[in-house]
Amino acid sequence: MAVTAAEFWDRVAPGYSKSPIADTESYARKLAATQALLEPHMEVLELGCGTGSTALEHAPHVAHIEATDVSAVMIAIAREK
Repeated sequence: MAVTAAEFWDRVAPGYSKSPIADTESYARKLAATQALLEPHMEVLELGCGTGSTALEHAPHVAHIEATDVSAVMIAIAREK
């Protein structure tokens, strides 16, 4: 029986959430490039938010951010953050 994407990410979520960002310089550049496009009145939808780290980085720059993921465990970790 095949493992679904949700099952896979639910299983790896705890370890994934503890893993450091592999390339912090590239991640910082991506955050800056994205935030340059954001405006305070915007509402943002993030699909595949994982543990919510990027949504939390962008949230102060917009009116509202809705973050979703196929993995209930990833969302639970994001909510804890």
